[in-house]
Amino acid sequence: MTQVLIIGGGFAGLSAGVALADQGARVTVIEQRRILGGRAYSVEDGTTGELIDNGQHALLGAFHETQKFLKTIGTDGLIRYQDRFRMVLAEPGGGRMTLKAASLPAPFHLAAGVALCRGLSMTDRFHLLRAGLSMLMTRSLPETMTLKDWLDSLGQPASLRQRWWYPLSISALNELPHRASADLFLCVLKQAYFGSVRDSSFGIMTVGLGDLYTEQARQFIEAGGGQVLCNTTAFQLAFSDRQLDAVVLRNSGSMTADYMISAVPHHVLRKLLPPELMKQGAPFEALTHLAESPMVSIHLWFDRPVMDEEFIGLIDSPIQWVFDKSRLWKEGETQAGALACITSGAYDLIDRSKEDLIALAQNELVRFFPEVSKARLIHSRLIKERNATYSCTPEAERWRPKQETPYRNFFLAGDWTRTGLPATIEGAVTSGHRCAGLILRDKSGN
Repeated sequence: MTQVLIIGGGFAGLSAGVALADQGARVTVIEQRRILGGRAYSVEDGTTGELIDNGQHALLGAFHETQKFLKTIGTDGLIRYQDRFRMVLAEPGGGRMTLKAASLPAPFHLAAGVALCRGLSMTDRFHLLRAGLSMLMTRSLPETMTLKDWLDSLGQPASLRQRWWYPLSISALNELPHRASADLFLCVLKQAYFGSVRDSSFGIMTVGLGDLYTEQARQFIEAGGGQVLCNTTAFQLAFSDRQLDAVVLRNSGSMTADYMISAVPHHVLRKLLPPELMKQGAPFEALTHLAESPMVSIHLWFDRPVMDEEFIGLIDSPIQWVFDKSRLWKEGETQAGALACITSGAYDLIDRSKEDLIALAQNELVRFFPEVSKARLIHSRLIKERNATYSCTPEAERWRPKQETPYRNFFLAGDWTRTGLPATIEGAVTSGHRCAGLILRDKSGN
């Protein structure tokens, strides 16, 4: 039986482990923390007893690899998809811009939705439709082009950038427009909006991340004879000329297997590799060229409901998206008035104090939801992720490594690897499935 050792218990590592276990491999996953989930995890709030996610996530119908993974472990039913795409953006004072797909085949469903969009001027609708036509005819963009440069070339007005492009792009890429890769954003748009009608629909998690996949993946791997070990920290990777010989553990001993996968963030992998393997021209030089982008999640509990939408984007605000968890999650999972406020590309917020950020969130919510001024804040929780994702810049796209490495039995998984996608759940799962596929093909000799 093929033995596979995976470092890292997030979406990338667990999806690889499940795919391998499903084909008869004996998998061992090691995770340095006491909980699984990697950079997409849930923790219990000590005051409310509720689970909160380190970053609220929404899926897309286009996330086919994620759907495959969740179906395998039996949790695909915990995602509730829209019948058709609908997105609401809020303006200060309570105004709303609502884009809803029409009952037409793709991509006409969205084109008609834009043409009928409430809250957009006729001029902005024209510019948005013209941009969509350009995207449809564009295969790729120059690798050095930023999103801001692309929007400049498309002649997109400032009003449309603030009210449409920026809320959408910053959340998709976790990066600011003047830094983000235009080509990568184009890939996201094509995947989501130029596929099927279902591909463009949002998928809403009805439970926290921890309840969506971590324990179910553990049980699947263990049912196949494998094991998932938390509180087990890799310290160093020991290579010979052509292969990875062992994973040295921090406390004592080492582990080995027929095949090994690193499914940890790139900045963690850098610490595990011998320095000489990251020098210029060395096999893992790419890791020295990747940077991180931060995210801030502000969780607020009010004494009453304050939103009339499940989730909503904020126009021209340091907070891009607000999720009403009491409308999203299954009944009993959280109380009414529980909100998650998300800021991606949070360079300006990451070093601010908890008190400052809680006050900022309250003030912003009052600007967009007048009902908040009548509500009482009863609890708050702040989660900062300084290294939430890799930074999706044009420079980074040149350096993202493939799943294969020069070492025949060592593979790389993670949303930061070369998947053609930004740092999303789908990117992480795609990388895990690719690693599993490479191992299974090598095992079979194909």
